[in-house]
Amino acid sequence: MPAKRRRGGVLLGSLALAILIAVGIGAALGSGSAEPQLDPGPAKTRIAGVAAAGSPAPPFDLPRLSGPGRVSLASFKGRPVLVNFWASWCAECREEFSVLHDLAAHRPKDLAIVGITFRDLAPDSRRYAREHQANWTLAQGGDRDATARAYGIRAIPQTFFIDRQGVIRARSFGLPDRAALDGAVQKIVRR
Repeated sequence: MPAKRRRGGVLLGSLALAILIAVGIGAALGSGSAEPQLDPGPAKTRIAGVAAAGSPAPPFDLPRLSGPGRVSLASFKGRPVLVNFWASWCAECREEFSVLHDLAAHRPKDLAIVGITFRDLAPDSRRYAREHQANWTLAQGGDRDATARAYGIRAIPQTFFIDRQGVIRARSFGLPDRAALDGAVQKIVRR
C-alpha cells in the first residue's frame, strides 16, 4: 500500500511540475496584443543581424507553398508588403488567418501580403491554406529556414510591415486585432 501512495505522489508531483513548466513557457512566449508592438528599432538593445523597425527588410527567395515558382521580396519592389510568419499547428496563426483573409479581400490596391511557413510540414500548410481559402501569396519556409533566422523569428505569428522602399516600419508579435492591423498597413501604404 505505501508503494502505491509513493507512486501516486510522484505522479502528482510530476504532473504539477509539467503544468508549471507549460505555464512558464506560455509566459515566456507571451500572448498576442491588441496592436502591433513595435520593436525597439535602432536602440542599443537590438540584437545584431535581426530585422527591426527602421532597418531594410532581409531579402528572401522561397518556393511557393503550392504550385511552381518562387516568392521573393524583390518581386514586390516599390510596393508595400506585409510579411507574416505562420504555421498550421499554431493556434494564434489559425485565428489570424481569418483576419488576413479579410484584409486580403479588401486590401489597398498595391499592398502585397506574403505568408511564410515556419517549422511546418508543407502538406499540412497546403491543406490548411486550401481549407481556409488563403487568398494571398504563400511561401514555404521550411524547417531550418534562413529567412526566419534573418527576420529573428523564434515564435509565431509574427508580422512585418515593409514600406515601398523596403524598410521595415513595424513588427507585430502575436495576433493583432483588425483595427491595429489596418493602422499599421495604412502607415506603409501611405509612405
